[in-house]
Amino acid sequence: MIARTLPLIWTVVFYGIGFFGRAWLQQRRFGHSGLMLFRSGRWTQHVREAALLVLSVALFVQAAIYAVRPALLAPLYVVDPPTGAAVVLGAVVLFAATAFMVVAQLDLGASWRVGFDEAARPGLVTTGLYRFSRNPIYLGLFVTLGGVLLLLPTWLSLTMLVGTIVGIRNQVLEEERFLRRKYGDEFAVYAGRVGRFVPGVGTLSA
Repeated sequence: MIARTLPLIWTVVFYGIGFFGRAWLQQRRFGHSGLMLFRSGRWTQHVREAALLVLSVALFVQAAIYAVRPALLAPLYVVDPPTGAAVVLGAVVLFAATAFMVVAQLDLGASWRVGFDEAARPGLVTTGLYRFSRNPIYLGLFVTLGGVLLLLPTWLSLTMLVGTIVGIRNQVLEEERFLRRKYGDEFAVYAGRVGRFVPGVGTLSA
């Protein structure tokens, strides 16, 4: 029974701490929530942000069904749900990656945003986890969704993982153009030294 509730427990913890809790902390510390969804004025960005919301709802609904009526998901299984040590592995991946994401969010400090804020220039963050990855939050999200797939191996989980990787790749390219506009040579030097997601991979030439 507890194995079936793990994805639901994770969604509650993740949204509670990583989204609502982080926005509350941002408001308390810096006077703004950091939530800048649907403010860019660009339809492509609005589509990505809408997809983020749909993904969030889909994760929660699937996890709730798995906890309460798992038989309803039977037609969607890629493989049978895990048991024993595989459940432990999935849980470790899921919650460790979530903790990693929370640390990366805290490392951003005043620069944390969900969405684009063209007027903001709080400073380029290159410390903490950002010494090793330009996008540790996204890296953590990829691993987290991998943990969801391990615990709840449905076609929906697989589609969400692949779709998120594709969508975030486009998001990152947009963010890199934004950071070049805002920080110029400072960002160019940083991006030439630190990998896009993992150390040494995806550095940018000046």
